[in-house]
Amino acid sequence: PPPPPPPPPPPPMEEMFGPPLDAPPPPPDAADAAEGVVPPPDLSDAEGAMLWAVLEVANEALMESDPNLQVTEGGVKDIQADVLEKVFGVMEKQGRTELVEEDRAYIHRRVSALVAKALATGRRFAKLDRIVCNVGGARGWVPGTVQALNEDDPSDPTGLRPLPYVVKIDPPESRLVSVPKDTNECARAEVCFGTREDGLWFTRMCLPKAVKRGSQRSGRRFGKGDRVACAVEDESGDFSDWAAGEVVEVDHAVAEDWRGDVLMAGGVGPHP
Repeated sequence: PPPPPPPPPPPPMEEMFGPPLDAPPPPPDAADAAEGVVPPPDLSDAEGAMLWAVLEVANEALMESDPNLQVTEGGVKDIQADVLEKVFGVMEKQGRTELVEEDRAYIHRRVSALVAKALATGRRFAKLDRIVCNVGGARGWVPGTVQALNEDDPSDPTGLRPLPYVVKIDPPESRLVSVPKDTNECARAEVCFGTREDGLWFTRMCLPKAVKRGSQRSGRRFGKGDRVACAVEDESGDFSDWAAGEVVEVDHAVAEDWRGDVLMAGGVGPHP
């Protein structure tokens, strides 16, 4: 019979007992590569010092603006990245390597604003909600769609008071307006008004644009006698609620009306 195969060689010492105690650690690049960490781009010593200086002031501002550590870890990283990008970019463009008082003041303002935005309490309305805004003037209120929440207020140099809503109002204006306060005096839900005082007044303000007869949009989804659900004012007046009902007329004419010296035009409401 053939002779038995030779025994396998012993495993390397490192596999049996680990590396020698006096073995140096692997170089940083190798350690990063082993863990799948992408090394940062090459920076000069001066640029690295700039980044650390900006980050140090940003962290100081974070502790001042959020002493109870309410901002999430992800939110903190976003704030740090925002400040680093803006301040480092300006310093690099101006050829500066040292922070000045103007930089520090900006960092504190920016961090304070971003923390306030991150911790802003819940708003009554969400993006794309239909609301009615008080724009003043002869018309007073106009309907529109929420486009953004908690945006920076360009008129507030401290950055501490974000704008609750930015709204795109309906044609013919079709422009963006800012809502300064999240109150019924500034904005309220667009609903089928009528169950409260001033309901008819708000209905006139929110009447849709006239549609030419025969156009594709002139047809109504519901007819007389159809059962429907309508958004109406809720008990608080802050939000809308759904109520069941029956269509009693289609393309109901709403007469114009005066309030003091202001004439609010009438129009056609799809379904009363």
